[in-house]
Amino acid sequence: MATTSLVEWRSWGRAAFEEARVGQVPVLLALGPRWCPASASMMGGAYADPRVADLLDDRFVPVRVDAEERPDIGERYGLGAWPTTAFLTPDGRVLGGETYATAERMRDLLPRVADAFEQQRDAIAARGAAPAAQPAGPAPAAPDPDVDAWVGDRLLAQFDEEHGGFGDGAKRVHAAALELAWRRTGDGDEAFGAVFERTLQAMARGWLYDELDGGVFRYCARRDWTGPATEKLLAVNAEALRLFLLPDDDGCLDRAIGVVGYVRRTLADLAPDHPGFFASQRGDPDYYRPRSEADAPAAGPPPVDRAVYADGTALMARAFAAASETLRDSSLLEFAVDAMEHVVAGTYERGGGIAHRAGSRTGVRGLLTDQVRAAAALLDLHELTDREVYLDMAHELMHFAIQHLWDTSGGGGFLDRVHGPQDVGLLREPLRPFAVNCEAARVLLRLATITADPAFRDRAVATLASQTAAARAHGVDAAPYALAARDLLDVD
Repeated sequence: MATTSLVEWRSWGRAAFEEARVGQVPVLLALGPRWCPASASMMGGAYADPRVADLLDDRFVPVRVDAEERPDIGERYGLGAWPTTAFLTPDGRVLGGETYATAERMRDLLPRVADAFEQQRDAIAARGAAPAAQPAGPAPAAPDPDVDAWVGDRLLAQFDEEHGGFGDGAKRVHAAALELAWRRTGDGDEAFGAVFERTLQAMARGWLYDELDGGVFRYCARRDWTGPATEKLLAVNAEALRLFLLPDDDGCLDRAIGVVGYVRRTLADLAPDHPGFFASQRGDPDYYRPRSEADAPAAGPPPVDRAVYADGTALMARAFAAASETLRDSSLLEFAVDAMEHVVAGTYERGGGIAHRAGSRTGVRGLLTDQVRAAAALLDLHELTDREVYLDMAHELMHFAIQHLWDTSGGGGFLDRVHGPQDVGLLREPLRPFAVNCEAARVLLRLATITADPAFRDRAVATLASQTAAARAHGVDAAPYALAARDLLDVD
């Protein structure tokens, strides 16, 4: 059987959807990140099957999207797990879909989807193009001061006293929740001290941490921090590193050193002309199974996605900068500086913000997550180096976000991306991402403090207020709102 896809994939864009419209056929969207073993398995399985490839060639327009490369598409079309196999109309509406599928399943499914689309094509077309989202209602005038206490109650209620972490299912790095627990501990609340300490110990001593190569896995499938999903994501390792640096604990400090070592060996692009941090390393349960060194797989470590993304690089640059202080290693700060200068200076365009992927001329630019996280990293570098250029660029990126990403429909807050006439399907629908808006509020509050410009504070208040209605729907993951609300109190 073939080991690579036989499908003639199209890129996401108006050309692919126009091809579907002219041919009066549906679009198959194969959506997933490069770190996902199941996505790779589908490419070498279902999409390497000649009958599947022939069906797609005859009756569909197949479009493949890397969900890391295009998080805006992943956010709108992902079905809750990777890979996503979505069937779309020629104007980008979702007809249906599922996640992983075998070749046998696809051979059965594809003709049924194509037949149903052909039979209902006129009715589908009559419903019109994918609509833009309805204007948001007015946002509250101010943030909700009670959310901090509410989130704290959720943390205590969902804390797993036996194993650490939250809930009785899969365990992962809840970075904002643990930062909030750390801050509540600093307020003298001993209950949150137990939440923070027990969870950090579980992260450090459980199977989340890779004893073989260092670094942390994406999550653990079982309540007791076993059953790791073995992919390693740059963002998750950045969050874990910053948490391991917080307590005065030798075990956590050893884990911080281990994460730094792993990132330097595996996820750091050391080329002097384009330094940065690679996005991820693919999961491979066979490689990571317990074994002796003599029993190592002949194939070697799993492949690394060598793409350098702005938001992930910014997260790790912040973690490296923090580690440079705690570990007294100036080389970490130096690399963080080089990486951020390469990503920001190398991709920034006036009026267009920074690009999502460094070194790509065709990738998406102007995403909120890139502007906000890069600005936060630049403020950290300004604080540690006193170089005004970093403050100036952070200022510039947030002005870009205010000018081009602010939701003027009435709800306030920031949209996730710049919208334009070439947008297809659900990309026409504005999204106001909860966590990134809360991060944006924190960045704006830092700028208000540094520059003494009250306009930044006012914008931060409006940003946070725009998320008030959504906050309590997020449970433990409403912690970013509580952190921003606490920062607002500190500024006031």
